[in-house]
Amino acid sequence: MVGAGLTYNFINPATQYLNGIDAHLDWAISPYLTDKLHIGAVGYVYNQLTADSGAGATLGDFKSRVIGIGPQLGLFFPVGNLEGYLNLRGYQEFDARNRLEGWTAYVTFSLGAPEQKPAMAARRR
Repeated sequence: MVGAGLTYNFINPATQYLNGIDAHLDWAISPYLTDKLHIGAVGYVYNQLTADSGAGATLGDFKSRVIGIGPQLGLFFPVGNLEGYLNLRGYQEFDARNRLEGWTAYVTFSLGAPEQKPAMAARRR
């Protein structure tokens, strides 16, 4: 999986602060070990393309960037009549500018309808 995007924000009317436009690239290589479990690596590159601005931008040209890479684990499991999904991933962040560096971790839990398997075709005689 690879995803890319740009983020634009509107000015905050309370602080008169406008974040700059940023670009990000996210990727994951996470093969399934079973039909319910996948494990692999994830990463991202974040780079702010334009400076923050507005009356509240007192720090000047505050562009930031960071790169992160780390492990990922995902598991599907039944929850009553639903299907649960738990995803754990962590990133070692480096090459940071105007951002914190270190480890970050995310836990995602979601519930949804179970995957529908196609009905078997009726036998012909």
